[in-house]
Formats: sequence, C-alpha cells, structure tokens
Amino acid sequence: MENVRTIWISCLAVLVAVSMLAGCAKRPAAVTEAAQAPPPVAVAQPEPPKEITAEVVDLDSLISRVVVHFDFDQAVLKSEDQQKLQKLAEALRSSPSAKVRISGNCDERGTEEYNLALGQRRAEVARKYLVDLGIERVRIDTVSYGHEKPVDPRHSEDAWAANRRDEFASVRGN
Repeated sequence: MENVRTIWISCLAVLVAVSMLAGCAKRPAAVTEAAQAPPPVAVAQPEPPKEITAEVVDLDSLISRVVVHFDFDQAVLKSEDQQKLQKLAEALRSSPSAKVRISGNCDERGTEEYNLALGQRRAEVARKYLVDLGIERVRIDTVSYGHEKPVDPRHSEDAWAANRRDEFASVRGN
C-alpha cells in the first residue's frame, strides 16, 4: 500500500510542478493592429527596357535613351541607329505635341571649329532622317557641342568612339 501511496504522491508532485510551470509561462502580449499587418515587402523596380519600343509610356525617358554613334570623321547613320530612329519616330507620331532636341557631339581630335561643324552635320543627319519618316521639321531642334561634352574623358579609341554621338532630349515650351 505504501507503494501505491508513493506513486500517487509522485504523480501529484509532478502535476503540481507542471501546473506551476504552466502558470509561469509568459502570456503573449495583446496583438495590435500594426502587428497583424504583414511586414512591408521591398518591391524590386523593373529595369528599363533594353530595346527602345514605341510602347514605352514615358516618352521623355524614351527620347533620352536614344543615342546614335558615328564612325570617325563621319556623319552617316548606321543601320542599327536608323532602327533606333524609326522607333523614336513611331513614338513621336503618337505624341504630336512632343518636341525633341538633337545634340551632335565629337571626340576631342580636330579643331574646335571643325568639331562644331561636324557635330552640327551629325545632328542634322538625324533630323533629316526623322523628317523623312514623317516628323515635322519644326518639332526637331539641333545643336552642336563639338568636343565640349564628352561622355568618356579618356584619350583612347573606346572613349573617342563613345564621344562621337548624337544625344536626344525632350524640349518643353514654345
């Protein structure tokens, strides 16, 4: 009988200990509305399209991404650059009030006067191409910076190739 009593006392002691431990457990704090909301998730911004397409909603962004490159001492559009200008013309036709400025640029070789004239010829050849595609001439402004605004200041073939370019920008106002 003593064994039964010892077992009962042991069981009772275990129950008391478990009850005491359960009573000491930390109760969860009241859940607030802020805690119920899911944590903010960082949304990755999509990269701009690699290719220029007429479907780009932001025309200003599209225009500013157009860059046409030229061979040394040339003002002749390459076929890949003609394709860029064709897509730009599509976008400009869909926005008849949009105006664009073409900036002709050169590498550092040549005199200031020569590079200003070459930059102007480069801007004019792009303008003529857009006009031939149906964009009104009055919507296209041109300017030459010669070699004054290099995108790559180094003195190498790669830098010079990068600097021989036309850049495009939206024009606001009159």
